[in-house]
Amino acid sequence: MARNRKYFICSACGSDFPKWQGKCAVCGEWNTIVEAEAPAAAKPPPAAGAIDLGSVEFSPVHRIMTGIGEFNLVCGGGVVPGSVILIGGEPGIGKSTLALQIAGYLKTLYISGEESPVQIRLRAERIGCAMDGIRLSTSCGVEQIIGLAESERPQCIIVDSIQTLYTSDIPGLKGSVSQVRESASRLAEAAKRLNAVMILIGHITKEGAIAGPKLLEHLVDTVLYFEGNFSRDYRVLRAFKNRYGSVNEIGLFRMEERGLVEVTDKNKIFLNPYLSQAPGNAVSAAVEGSRIILFEVQSLVTASAFPNPRRMADGFDLNRLILIAAVLEKHAGLKISAFDVFINVSGGFQINDTAADLAVAVSIASSFRNRSVPQGMGFLGEISLSGEIRPVSLCGRRIHEFKHSGFTTLVLPGAEVSEAKAIGFDGTVIGIRTVQDAIDRIFE
Repeated sequence: MARNRKYFICSACGSDFPKWQGKCAVCGEWNTIVEAEAPAAAKPPPAAGAIDLGSVEFSPVHRIMTGIGEFNLVCGGGVVPGSVILIGGEPGIGKSTLALQIAGYLKTLYISGEESPVQIRLRAERIGCAMDGIRLSTSCGVEQIIGLAESERPQCIIVDSIQTLYTSDIPGLKGSVSQVRESASRLAEAAKRLNAVMILIGHITKEGAIAGPKLLEHLVDTVLYFEGNFSRDYRVLRAFKNRYGSVNEIGLFRMEERGLVEVTDKNKIFLNPYLSQAPGNAVSAAVEGSRIILFEVQSLVTASAFPNPRRMADGFDLNRLILIAAVLEKHAGLKISAFDVFINVSGGFQINDTAADLAVAVSIASSFRNRSVPQGMGFLGEISLSGEIRPVSLCGRRIHEFKHSGFTTLVLPGAEVSEAKAIGFDGTVIGIRTVQDAIDRIFE
């Protein structure tokens, strides 16, 4: 019989080494290397047989509504029994508040490793959460939690947070890589066996903690991240992985004294307002899953005091801004190479859509010439390196949102003019071919 092999493992990050050393070469911690024993190699199991895909029996996915429409939307139309959902985000962003609000709509076993029962009760009172169906435990042992879930048989199990759990079978401190990975794996197996929704809360820091949610993404079915600026009340819940729905959906919330409140009029967040008369403002439309969101681009172009003028963007890709500035310099005659260019997307929204290129270019030209964009004007179009304005995807849906929000003029690629007329846009539609055409028509 093969003998067990001894090796050494870091209790902080879970890395293993062939011999003891004072400092972990992976995470840099001192005196965290402990001795461990690897099990003897077992005889490999016999090869498993294959089956025909067409013979696999299945049933339609059953979903449970939580009573929070934005959360249901991001999850794909409700939560699926037996699924594991990871909610990540910086500490204090609103993860525990959202979890407690979800718990109020389901028969829930709430595991709190960070807060006392009194603290959770006070939060529930503050946000008006229904408490009749919530069972609370402060146990941090994975084996105890699974045993409790088997006896309680809840619809939903919430763990706040995964970094506070441990299993006695694995060496390492709470929050270490090995503990987090093994705890999440065992809880996921239990959730599928009990057919309960498992919601895991994980903290990440701006520095990217080693035991953060990134470690767990391959173990769970759905990964949701809370995004937002602490200086603003609005929060965006975004799906980065979803085995039961789209990853393009976002949920919009506003943090208030009574908890997270769903945002019904999304354009009030990102338009500030669209009738603003200040130079440097332009409006475009982005596609976020099943939503069309109108947002305002704000630009500031000012003479630079540095040999290399600055290009800065908040909410917009910096490399894309540099490209658009170069196109404006070469193909639109805007001599901005000696000017600083600053871009901001109103409301803290993050734009990754090339359909916003034309709005960014027009806002830069507006600030540079110190001339305002006419009221009620929206922009759609991708800018190529040659200065041409290319069509954008889902243009019809974007045009419909402009129409619904009361815009009177649209500037878009010439190929999209017929679609705007087919939709029944009541205002003026300006079809353009190049970015030079757009600037000439708007500021003529």
